[in-house]
Amino acid sequence: MTHPHLVADPDIIATGTGAPLVLAHGAGGSVGANFGQVIEALSDTRTLVGLNYPGSGATPEAPNTLDVNVLADSLVRAAVDAGFEKFPLLGLSLGTAVAVTAAVRHPDRVTGLLLTVGFAQPDQQLRLVVDTWTALAARDDRRALAGYLVSLSSPAVLGEFDRQAADTAIAATLENYPAGGADQARLAASVDTVAACHQIGIPTVVFVGGQDRIVLPQTTRQLAEAIPGATLIEYATAGHIFTPPEASVWIDDIREFLRDHEL
Repeated sequence: MTHPHLVADPDIIATGTGAPLVLAHGAGGSVGANFGQVIEALSDTRTLVGLNYPGSGATPEAPNTLDVNVLADSLVRAAVDAGFEKFPLLGLSLGTAVAVTAAVRHPDRVTGLLLTVGFAQPDQQLRLVVDTWTALAARDDRRALAGYLVSLSSPAVLGEFDRQAADTAIAATLENYPAGGADQARLAASVDTVAACHQIGIPTVVFVGGQDRIVLPQTTRQLAEAIPGATLIEYATAGHIFTPPEASVWIDDIREFLRDHEL
């Protein structure tokens, strides 16, 4: 029998060797899409464990289980089933809310938080993005939706595009876009973890994209302010999705945080 408070038939990723790092992906993403470079860079020293939310990867769509509590409990269960009693969590965007929720609901399991381009509450920028995103998804205009999502890239990225590069980015977005993307986006627009943030008492670092056009940079800074003792690291020119060079710097900072706190 399926536990009512866990994701049914979850698509779980567990790879690498060594101490664990558990991954909580963003809305419209997946473990592979959001953390592929992290997995590649860290799998020689870390075991990376992640769970694709309903409608991402091979996890069946199930809008009724798209709830941060269910996702948090399911992610913790995945890590425990992979053989780990305690572990830090790396969350991205919506995944930061999942990670914070997991830390509060499972304080005996979660030892540290690494929160990337996240939020404790959705701001008006995120709400407007989700309104447009879900309207395009409802029309089933996949190419227009992919073009819209690409248009939310950082100015530095968009400034380097010619038409061919833009078309390539749109094609890649179409290829990676999950069936449950719009439902996950709606969840992101409803999150409120402010009270949970105030309860966090473990090492936490918050990473800000200084040119984020999905979550306002100031909103991610407010996430850090809501968590007692959190460290803030800002990448001035980064958007919501890091470029490979930006991700390399982020991964170095992840390594340093994990090492400094012996996580």
